[in-house]
Amino acid sequence: TLAQFSIPENMDDAISLLSEKIEAILDQKLGMPFTLGGEHTLTAGAIRPFVKRYDEIVILHVDAHADLREHYFGNPWSHACALRRCLDNPNVSMVSFGIRNMAKDEFAFWKENPERARIHLAQEHALVDLEKIKSYLLGKNIYISIDVDGFDSSLMPATGTPEPGGLFWYDVIPLIRLAAEVGNVVGMDVVELAPRPSLHGC
Repeated sequence: TLAQFSIPENMDDAISLLSEKIEAILDQKLGMPFTLGGEHTLTAGAIRPFVKRYDEIVILHVDAHADLREHYFGNPWSHACALRRCLDNPNVSMVSFGIRNMAKDEFAFWKENPERARIHLAQEHALVDLEKIKSYLLGKNIYISIDVDGFDSSLMPATGTPEPGGLFWYDVIPLIRLAAEVGNVVGMDVVELAPRPSLHGC
């Protein structure tokens, strides 16, 4: 089922509307919700029904940015705060890949919360131990959130905040496959696409 709807001007209303749509999909057993976006903030709304349904949720997160700011220019609902808003829920943790831009306050939050925010920098991706990642995901309810700027900008330039030095398809596919093999993938989103008319492949 493809559900499309207009986004309200108020972000709280938009987050609530998205949450209600996903709740309805789950209640009607229509399949696994897969949300396509724009703004990464939608993850904070998309995850709400799962937070209520499960004792624990692990977010498998691919992104160029940690998205762990408490607020961005005073806005707690900025895309720069998306994962922080998810972690406002005490039963949510995350494991991130492809990160290559982080503010000081995000770095501090990471270091203060090593069990809830596991971050793997893009420059160290070749050293990622899938067996160790498996231990974080084994038997867990998993929500996958992929910001397209997690990919290298030579592969995915059609995004609002590209960063050099990102991941490639065959860096990310094993992570998704691992999640599907060892955990229960309950939902997913792909966000931050900013289409460029001349780049149809994106």
